[in-house]
Amino acid sequence: MIGLIIFIVAIVLVLAITPFVLDEKGYVLISFNNTTIEGTIVSFCIMAALSAAALYLTYKLVRYCLSIYRNTKHGFFARSQERKHAAIEQALWSLINDDYEQVDSALSSNSVPPKFTDIRLALLAKAALANNQPDKALERLFEISPEQQLKVAKLWLASGDSSVIEPQIRVAAESKKATVFDLKLYTEVLVQQQHFKLLEDFLPRLLRKNALSDTQWQQVFLAYFAAQASDELTTKYQHLGKKLQAHAYTAYLTQMAKTGQLASIENELIKLLKHNKQHDQLASILSEAAPSNAYKLQSSIQERLKKDEHNNALLLALACLANAQGDYDLAARVFDKALNSENKSQYRQQAILSYKHSAQLDKALVLYQ
Repeated sequence: MIGLIIFIVAIVLVLAITPFVLDEKGYVLISFNNTTIEGTIVSFCIMAALSAAALYLTYKLVRYCLSIYRNTKHGFFARSQERKHAAIEQALWSLINDDYEQVDSALSSNSVPPKFTDIRLALLAKAALANNQPDKALERLFEISPEQQLKVAKLWLASGDSSVIEPQIRVAAESKKATVFDLKLYTEVLVQQQHFKLLEDFLPRLLRKNALSDTQWQQVFLAYFAAQASDELTTKYQHLGKKLQAHAYTAYLTQMAKTGQLASIENELIKLLKHNKQHDQLASILSEAAPSNAYKLQSSIQERLKKDEHNNALLLALACLANAQGDYDLAARVFDKALNSENKSQYRQQAILSYKHSAQLDKALVLYQ
């Protein structure tokens, strides 16, 4: 644009100077339809120069106005983007500090950049779960785009309704490229949805992939056996392969004790007495025992205690077994000796039961507090 204006000005100057050089004023006539413009070359050049100047000034004014508009628009957009980034940043810092109320406050009333929309919804769902608002969490989870649903699978599990993502997780877990995380997620979904027939078929793959820790195996089998009829527990356990039985052993014995079948597993429990490392396991199993009798086991525990009277795990096992057999006085005496700050949380209810039925309500009340 500047070059064109300079070119026009140059032509005008040449036209203006030429008449003086040639000593001839010259004459300009412009006729268009019924309109005629005429005058000397000098006047024409002056008008052309003024027109060029006006054109140039108009050009500069238009550019200036456009620059103001662009800067204003960019500045507003930039500030808006800054606010959106600040909201997601504040929410993440609050999440790190477990301040879920602040997470909800930072994101509920603020938008975020489009690429963070699903993350915003996931954070709001997590905050709602932390604040005991499962319905609100589910509302947020349903808003997340379908392609991102697997990334919030843990939130669906925590919400108590993993049925929505079960098909996607199943596809991921059954693929040849399934990760250990995929296998764990699918296992958790099957347990939560109580699809134990599918779980039975899936257990061998979990074993081959070594997908679960000992604690996770225990949790899976506790849920599995808890869902079975009491008269089918042994059959279900025996149908498992030997390697799976090793992982299911404690959970099976615990559920048998819960259903009052100590007599059926008495010999298995006596085997646990042989190794000191298994005494805590024995006490834990017996802490879940429903009323039933296992006098041979009691005798074996008492014989072992004669050789190791300070074995606290065996003392706890004896106390819990005494409760199951209705010998609350014995249980109370043993709890007086064995209960301490380290095991109180696990055996509190058993101790309260013994004190309550042995007319020691003062001790029971202390444990209630």
